[in-house]
Amino acid sequence: MKHILFLLFSLSIFAQDTIPASKSVIALDKMNVVYRGITNPISIAVNDAKSYKIYGNGVNKNQDGKYTLAPGIGLIAKVFVEITNFDDSIIIEEHEFKIENLHAPFVKIEDRSCINCILKISKNDLSNATITAHIPNLKFEIKFPRVISFDIEFSNKKTITVNGNIFPKEILNKLKNNSKVKIFNIKLENDSVIRSIKVNGIELLILDDKK
Repeated sequence: MKHILFLLFSLSIFAQDTIPASKSVIALDKMNVVYRGITNPISIAVNDAKSYKIYGNGVNKNQDGKYTLAPGIGLIAKVFVEITNFDDSIIIEEHEFKIENLHAPFVKIEDRSCINCILKISKNDLSNATITAHIPNLKFEIKFPRVISFDIEFSNKKTITVNGNIFPKEILNKLKNNSKVKIFNIKLENDSVIRSIKVNGIELLILDDKK
């Protein structure tokens, strides 16, 4: 009996799916979903075989020998595993994954976010917060690359660019209570897993620290 262990980590979480035992046992990504806009890492191990290869649209092999899947157009991504047995016979397995679009992420300030609303936050909380990106309501958590810069727009429409992922204290100290600022044009560190993607901004209402 030939056993294939096929792991698709659309970043680290997986569930079980099974095809006939006479062929293989397969462990697949949770809900069998891959996301467009993400380079999904793939790991595969085949027992009792002379060799194997994996291929399909969007399937690539890295320099370290690991595979990735970057879904393109359409609703289904197909991955093929071609297995060569010790008697030189060949078996080809076809595996299908549902493709879903990755929604644009939102700004997250520590563990707080606000979608289509204004986030109320004190100067003290903002000064100790790290600005990150996240997508709510996904089937699993995606670890986004580090924020490397963002723009701040003040109530007078003046805009400055900040390098890093922390709101500058020297700017924060100059803000008046109940003033509003916008954080937008968020740039993420280059990442091989998450490709270029736009992050939605956020509007803040600065509160008195005593409130």
